[in-house]
Amino acid sequence: MTTNKTQFFEVSINVPFGVIAGKWYGSKDVRPILFIHGFEDNCGSFDKLIPLLPSHGSYLAIDLPGCGLSSRIPPGMLNNVSDWVLVILWIMKAYRWPTVSLAGHSMGAMACYCFIGFFPAKVDLFIAIDALHLSHFEQILDQQAYFITRSMKADGENLSSVPATEYTYEQLIEKVHNLPSCTVPKELCHCLLQRNISKSQTLPEHYYFHYDKRIKYPFFMGWSMEATALTAKRIKCPVLLIFATDSLFYGDREEVARTVEQIKKNNHTKLVHITGGHYIHLTDADQVAATIEMFLNEIEYYNKCVQSKI
Repeated sequence: MTTNKTQFFEVSINVPFGVIAGKWYGSKDVRPILFIHGFEDNCGSFDKLIPLLPSHGSYLAIDLPGCGLSSRIPPGMLNNVSDWVLVILWIMKAYRWPTVSLAGHSMGAMACYCFIGFFPAKVDLFIAIDALHLSHFEQILDQQAYFITRSMKADGENLSSVPATEYTYEQLIEKVHNLPSCTVPKELCHCLLQRNISKSQTLPEHYYFHYDKRIKYPFFMGWSMEATALTAKRIKCPVLLIFATDSLFYGDREEVARTVEQIKKNNHTKLVHITGGHYIHLTDADQVAATIEMFLNEIEYYNKCVQSKI
């Protein structure tokens, strides 16, 4: 099976709290690169990118818990970024992978970085798109305190019998197009919308967001600057870092620069800047795909990994 814009398998992976849903592009006989999306997104975030990657590869893009078609975490729990490490482990267990190839965008890249910190020997490839590691800032305690209280309120809203706010599809496009962090072209908004909305049962041509409201309030305390620095020393796999020139998500630029320099000491590391905003994997998918393909060829990824069947 070759990879193109229409050929993929919908997958549903059993985990203790329900299922992790996703799209698998390519042969199921080949261990895929696991793609992790960013904040409030879903696996549709990679709809433009993955079809442009080499057809002899295999790629699995998942919906994180509470996003897209995946199950929500149990009521009363925080949306903890470090818990996404467990999601990766459950997927590896389900498919019996001894190692994993990781690609992440934004907060998904940060979760991958955490995973490598804990399990460096389990990762044979890391591709980070417009983010690298969790950053800390002076107001982090106040922000996280706010997120905790908002998460409690969102938990109640999840369990409430009050109907969710409903919108026309055009209104939904506007909401995604004008995200607070960046602008997504209207013609690409459907990639982020289609797995996160359901049709209204009462109003014709109206929709509502069905995702877990707690995903708006991620919790990432417990991961320190020291952990970031130590992880950089522990990374042994090839690393590709793709940063957008107009990104708002670098965090502390000096800390990122130090981290990148440390990573470069250990392995084959490539840093590429692509002109564009935070969603370069959507808006400039051709450039991102070409960059990834070139990198994978440089490290002979397809010869070493894809040729071995699972």
